[in-house]
Amino acid sequence: MPEVGLVTALLFAAALFAVGLYGAISRKAAVSILMSLEIMLFAITLNLIAFARFVPGAQPHAWFFTIFLMVLGAAEVAIGLSLVVALYRRSRTSKVDELRELKG
Repeated sequence: MPEVGLVTALLFAAALFAVGLYGAISRKAAVSILMSLEIMLFAITLNLIAFARFVPGAQPHAWFFTIFLMVLGAAEVAIGLSLVVALYRRSRTSKVDELRELKG
């Protein structure tokens, strides 16, 4: 089986980030936006793993930041879903463009 190179991993992560960005911009449901943000965070984590694998001397720092991003992603999901549930209980919709309470 051929080994995946740094350029291939970075191109895949860039494509994954672009898909997540498109999903975050184009979706109206709050849960879909959160899933798109998680895809973007996974693309960043994939970049760090690729650099840790292929760039000499970057391994300890890249692994530390990768674990930090995983913890950050878990916290984002917990806080984001709790906010979505609270907004849904209050306004009976999860669509971001229909929420009037957040406007100033």
